[in-house]
Amino acid sequence: MISKSRIRRAALNYIYAVSESGTADALNEELFWDLCLEGEIDRVRIGTAKALLHVGRNTQDTARLLAQRLEDTVQAMQGDMTTAVLREEATRYARQSDAVDAALKALAMCLTDKRREGTEQLQLCNRDTMDAAKAALGLGDVLLPRFADFPAYRQLLERLAAVIRRRARMLGDIAAFLNPETLSGSKEHAGLLRAANELQEIRPAAEKLARGVLQHREEFDARIAPLLAHYTTERLDTVDKCILYIALYELTVNKLGTAIVISEAVQMADAYSGGKSAPFIHGIIAAVANA
Repeated sequence: MISKSRIRRAALNYIYAVSESGTADALNEELFWDLCLEGEIDRVRIGTAKALLHVGRNTQDTARLLAQRLEDTVQAMQGDMTTAVLREEATRYARQSDAVDAALKALAMCLTDKRREGTEQLQLCNRDTMDAAKAALGLGDVLLPRFADFPAYRQLLERLAAVIRRRARMLGDIAAFLNPETLSGSKEHAGLLRAANELQEIRPAAEKLARGVLQHREEFDARIAPLLAHYTTERLDTVDKCILYIALYELTVNKLGTAIVISEAVQMADAYSGGKSAPFIHGIIAAVANA
């Protein structure tokens, strides 16, 4: 489960963006969330790329073996018209299998490319790899049962089938990333799954908190104003004011304990505001709590 602190910080960014733009309607929300969660998104994309490359780490060995056994089989069947369709299907499978190897190679190059800006291209490579694996897996599932129709080539086809089944395990593990929920329970991918789940959770949770806070802004301004010496709420630093809004919402609406609210608000002030902000924010929250 995603931490409350991360939700608060994402909500703070949203409230600040709305405050700066004037209204939520003026905010390009999709662009905002892409930028706000850029670090989270990058972490998941990079983690996925590393996991895919780990799963496909031995692909070159089986690719060479597949090519050799396919060549032996096709050569033995050459001239037998009854095997024409089977040879064509086997060759089609081999081409798609090669496409998986090429996608993995491109993914490795993209992951290690120091000139890469962002992870958009990496995400495309991730998707290409998963799609290629799924397609190869499907062709293999269709091809293998066909071998039983050619008993005269049983020994060659069994040797070829063994490699295809070996490849299928790897292809299935890669294609599984298209539906991450199928990886649940995997200790090997637990960290990646947790990051992916948190990425899905953080936006709705932060939006819910932020929208709740924004509904009470006028009320919070009214609570803060009497506590300001020679200041108005309009003159407050925007970041400080947004932190106070979240703190007062959690204090008065969510009914969190004062110590927790102050601690979280001070941490946000230390991270996002000036050196004098933390004591100021601490004092305002304490004054509201004791009022």
